[in-house]
Amino acid sequence: MDTALSARGTAAARLDDRKARLIVFAVAGALAVAAAAGVSLTGAESRPALVALARAVIVGAPIAVGLYAWYRRIDERFGVLLALAGGAWFLTTLGESQHELVFTIGRAAGWFVEILLVYLILAFPTGRLADRTDRLLVAAIGLAVVATYLPRLVLAQHFEVPSPYTSCVRDCLANAFFLFQHEPAFVGSVLRPLGVVMVLVVATAVLVRVWRRMQDATPLAQRMITPLLWVGLARLSVLAVGISARLADPQAASLPVVAWLLALAAPAMALAFLLGLVRWQLFAGRALQHLAVWLRAAADPVRLRWALAEALSDPGIEIVFPAPGASGRWMDCRGRPAALPGTDAGRSVTEVHQHGRLLAAVVHDRALDAHPELLDAGVAIAGVALDNQRLAVEAEAAAREVRHSRARIAAGAERERRRIERDLHDGAQQRLVALRIELQLAEDLVRLDPEKGAARLQELQSAVEEALEDLRHLAHGVYPPLLADRGLTEALESVAARSVVRVELETRDVGRYPAEVESAVYFCVLEALQNTLKHAGGARHVVVSLDGGVLGRLRFTVRDDGGGAPGGVIRPGAGITNMRDRLAAFGGDVEVTSTPNVGTTVRAGVPTAASAPAGAEA
Repeated sequence: MDTALSARGTAAARLDDRKARLIVFAVAGALAVAAAAGVSLTGAESRPALVALARAVIVGAPIAVGLYAWYRRIDERFGVLLALAGGAWFLTTLGESQHELVFTIGRAAGWFVEILLVYLILAFPTGRLADRTDRLLVAAIGLAVVATYLPRLVLAQHFEVPSPYTSCVRDCLANAFFLFQHEPAFVGSVLRPLGVVMVLVVATAVLVRVWRRMQDATPLAQRMITPLLWVGLARLSVLAVGISARLADPQAASLPVVAWLLALAAPAMALAFLLGLVRWQLFAGRALQHLAVWLRAAADPVRLRWALAEALSDPGIEIVFPAPGASGRWMDCRGRPAALPGTDAGRSVTEVHQHGRLLAAVVHDRALDAHPELLDAGVAIAGVALDNQRLAVEAEAAAREVRHSRARIAAGAERERRRIERDLHDGAQQRLVALRIELQLAEDLVRLDPEKGAARLQELQSAVEEALEDLRHLAHGVYPPLLADRGLTEALESVAARSVVRVELETRDVGRYPAEVESAVYFCVLEALQNTLKHAGGARHVVVSLDGGVLGRLRFTVRDDGGGAPGGVIRPGAGITNMRDRLAAFGGDVEVTSTPNVGTTVRAGVPTAASAPAGAEA
């Protein structure tokens, strides 16, 4: 109870902490939007209200969509990055300021935002760069900024205009960090052209990378990434066109339009991401509904795999199962050997657990990793279906075992009936028939010679005793009188006294139980002792333990010091099967273990209720 309360308290504390962080980020975002609008409103030279609105949207849209994704736990990592990108765009709005230092900081921030934009485009939708190529492209744009743009903070007297990060196009403020009297000639002849070329090359490489990713993407991945990647492609294309136009004519009238298109790509990217989220949520809802409908009739792994493929739009999805008795090996839905995919195959593996037990693994499109909530829900539904199938198989196996057990019990009862009939016919019945004839002869003898007749009747007393002894032995095989009169402890003490191997009896809280329970335990112990005599070579000592200390259950153990089974492997024969059948009829169980050169142990237990479970009778 205390642990559960503590866990709930911890979960509630984490939820409250998360809400508090969201509120802090939302307040900070609102302040950033207000500050961006204020700076633009006071600094823009023309149409300040329109510029302020545009800058507020540029900053606010990524923050709002990013926080929404964070709040809904959809692409959470990318959502956080998008919100942080909105904060970075706020720094670029300082380029609208009429203060030289603030203006310079805003313009310099724009260079580093280009790195962030490339990262966002390549990292969508997971928020992580997928492979070495993506990391090289981000490093390349970073190198271009550091090598050709950052030195201009001290070498260039003015920044290039028009720019996505300022509405100023002429007579703009100078660079506050310029350290020289005159701008070195190589800034215009080397650094600016080199920077343009490097950015253009990287932009083209990113275009090619994104296009190839679009071509190679599965339908599921395309559904997720198409809106944002098209915006990213458009933004990079406009950037390339703008750079080319500036190289051709620095005074081209189209350049301010290009600059604003590049600036508005930020909210466009955020809205494309929101569109992707909405499309994904609609798809996820339909997928789960579709999956739930199909799994009502999915009674086998093949149909389950087909239902998952249809619901998740992943025709290559596979379900593999742990191979029995072979750790690390798998088999597919049809029982054939299967292998899990490598890390570079574009596929991912999600394990299906139910009640802590590994049921299967789902091999699926890696795009599903970006939205684990859908995959978790689908896997949970699949887990229920697989577990229900397992329960159905186990129930069928149990029912089959019950049928076999009933058949064995019925066959055993028939054999016992025939044995009793044979023993009666060959033993007591023959003696009683002979005794009847002798009595008839004795009757005739009494009439002829009473003294001789009386002597003959006395002689027949021993025959009567022998017939009674035969009946006692027969009754002892059916239900020992000592067991009925005195209970398990004394009945087993009698068995131990007659055993050719020394038997030590240990008892704890053993009382009287229903006759059928005592009989089942008594004959199981006898069966175990007989198995010891037959199979436990070299056994000199057997310990029989009875424990009735657990309410409602009687447990017993028969442990010998023989040679044990070869390799410790027990192959159940008729004796062990008979024990299991006897106890299973009352809800009991039997476990047999063996250790070479140590011995064999039979552990069993049976409920001490007065009657067997329903359906247990043969």
